[in-house]
Amino acid sequence: MHDRPLGPDAPAAEAGRLAWGARILPWAALAAAAVLGLADPGITDAAAPWPFVIALVAFGMPHGAADWSVAAELNHTRGFLARLLGFTGYLALMAASLGLIMWQPGVSALLFLLLTVFHFGMADATAVHADHDGPVARWGLVLGRGLLLLATAFAAHPADAWSPFARIGEALSPWPHHAWQPDLARLQQLAVVGSIAGAVAATCSVIARVRAGHARAAMLDAVEHAMVATVAMTANPLFTVGCYFLGVHAFRHTRRLACTHAVVDAPDATRGRAAAEGARAPLIGRILRVHVLSLPLMWVTALGLVPLCWLLGWNGACTLAEASIAFYMVTTLPHHLLGLQLPQPDMPPAA
Repeated sequence: MHDRPLGPDAPAAEAGRLAWGARILPWAALAAAAVLGLADPGITDAAAPWPFVIALVAFGMPHGAADWSVAAELNHTRGFLARLLGFTGYLALMAASLGLIMWQPGVSALLFLLLTVFHFGMADATAVHADHDGPVARWGLVLGRGLLLLATAFAAHPADAWSPFARIGEALSPWPHHAWQPDLARLQQLAVVGSIAGAVAATCSVIARVRAGHARAAMLDAVEHAMVATVAMTANPLFTVGCYFLGVHAFRHTRRLACTHAVVDAPDATRGRAAAEGARAPLIGRILRVHVLSLPLMWVTALGLVPLCWLLGWNGACTLAEASIAFYMVTTLPHHLLGLQLPQPDMPPAA
């Protein structure tokens, strides 16, 4: 799991932009999901909630739960009370998001999906080094990636894609039958437009990266776009987004944290001598370290999922997946804003 240079004659910038280490696992996840979707969509229906369930303990929930430690390191705070005070803005945004869900769950879901387009896309643009190839390359990849995933899923499977949000609204809103809900036919039409716009944006990004002199990286982007769109068109939408969240977005964000000195190698008495050796640790060790850093907030998260599962009505793995989505609706805004403050990765292999 490392970024491999192209060869002795390849410029270092081009080698970095291929970002092999950030592509291997995501491509494996997308390829497996695409094969299942093309071969037998019924399999993806049966397995739909499991990527979200797995994400509760690996990459998915931990990459967000690490925000407690990330915020403390970025704010240079030590001690529980100081950390809690520095985290109040994050908690206030969570409370505001929960209030909006309870008041207008349909509006909240659409805003969450729009934010997720940017959140997923911006993380991918950073992971594959499109950020430095100009605004068209960056924002084309951001919008292309997010829309090809979410808009295409809603265009191909509108009822199934909206179903978790409908159930979340019914469970969390005191007056679900009086709150606005989108018309699925119009939502599908809007999603088709979004999917086409995503394809155009992705194409513009590929062209811009070719013009910037990074043709091979651009071609890899194009292949990744195609895999994302294929999964979204063929597989169950819950399975599609779960696989992307677990295997692409959460992995890449965790990898970025693992390659950021300020996060995994900052002095902290709670980490002991491992902190001083962070830069020399293998990447897999630093990824595990990010999971360890997430544990303080993970316990609180687990407690928070209990009432969500109760409100949703326990139905096994499906309920866990929907409770996870509800929790992400509450936390994605502060998580995204905190991510904007992260410095560039400065440790191997991502540096």
